[in-house]
Amino acid sequence: MSYGELCTRFYDLDKPHAPELALEWFSARLPQGRILEPMCGSGRFLLPLLQQGRSVDGLDASEAMLRACSARLAAAGIAHASPWRAEDYARCRLWLQGLDSLALPVTDYAAAFIPSSSFCLLADPAPALRRLAAHLAPGGLLLLEFEPPHEAPAPPAETTRTVHKGAEQIRLVMRHEYDAQARVEHYFNQYELKRSGRVVQTETETLRLQCYSPQELRALLEANGFADAGIEHAGFGWCASATRYMLV
Repeated sequence: MSYGELCTRFYDLDKPHAPELALEWFSARLPQGRILEPMCGSGRFLLPLLQQGRSVDGLDASEAMLRACSARLAAAGIAHASPWRAEDYARCRLWLQGLDSLALPVTDYAAAFIPSSSFCLLADPAPALRRLAAHLAPGGLLLLEFEPPHEAPAPPAETTRTVHKGAEQIRLVMRHEYDAQARVEHYFNQYELKRSGRVVQTETETLRLQCYSPQELRALLEANGFADAGIEHAGFGWCASATRYMLV
C-alpha cells in the first residue's frame, strides 16, 4: 500500500501537525542515538523531533509522501538527504522503501517508532518486524501505536470532508466498514481535486487496517525478533514497546 499525491495533499492540509499527546509520549520514551521512523509519511512526527535536536531518519513506501516530507524539512531549514540521494549522510536521511523489504546500510539504530496505528496497515507484519529488528542495535527499542478490536460491530458508514488551499479544494469521500470476525477495518476512499468548481483530478485508495488485542500484539512482537513487550493505554490510544533481542 502506497499513498498517492491527492491523499498526501489532503492529509497535510487536514492533519498538518502531530497530535500533541502522541508526540510527547514518543519523545519521552525514545533514547538518545540515531532513530528510524518507518512509515513516516510527510513528516509530521519527524520534523518536531528533529527540531528537538534528535537524529531521525524517515522511511516510507510512498514517493508522494516522501516528497512532501522533504519539502516540509526544507521549509523548516533542516538539512537532509532526500530519498533520491540516500547515500548522503546528514542528521536526517529519507529512504524510499517498504518496511517489509527493508534493506538499509544502517543496522544499528538505537530505536524505531511507528505512530498513528500505521503499523496496522501492514498486510503481513511478521516479515516487516523481522526486517526492522535486523536494523536495530542489540537492545534497540521499538515503539508503536496500534488499533484494538472494536467492542461492538459498527455498520458501514460514509463520510465526506473537504480541505481548501487557495483556489483549490480537495474533497474526500470515505466509506468505512468493519469486519468483526476478522477484526479488520476497511476504508474505501475517493479524492477529488477541484479548481474553480471543476474536478481536475481524482484518486482512489483502499486501506485495510488490522486490529490487534494487546495479547496478540505482544505475541506477534515476541515471535519476530523482540522481547520484553509491554502494552500501555496512553491518553491518545494503545501503544506497545519492545526491545530487539536477536538478529533475524
